[in-house]
Amino acid sequence: MNYLMSIQVLPYHPGDAKLYSHTTGAIELIESCGLTHFVGPQETTVEGSLDELFNLVKKINAHLSNEGCEHVTTNIKLVQSKEENSIKDLLQDYYEFEDDE
Repeated sequence: MNYLMSIQVLPYHPGDAKLYSHTTGAIELIESCGLTHFVGPQETTVEGSLDELFNLVKKINAHLSNEGCEHVTTNIKLVQSKEENSIKDLLQDYYEFEDDE
């Protein structure tokens, strides 16, 4: 089974006036996880197994909690398919990828 997940986190930290200050940490976790991903302006899409994807969600939410965020809304869209779907294939008509991406 092939899975694509789009994730958007909206953390609230009482001491930060900047709305997206803790979102950067979530993106850094995604970038370090080793899974293929694409960072967009409103959400990040990640390819992986169901276990990998949901473990990543747990890791992100735990990180934000440890950073002192009192409230985190996590929006997830999950695509499950018997056919192979990849971020590169879905975006190839709209985005030019480098050879090593």
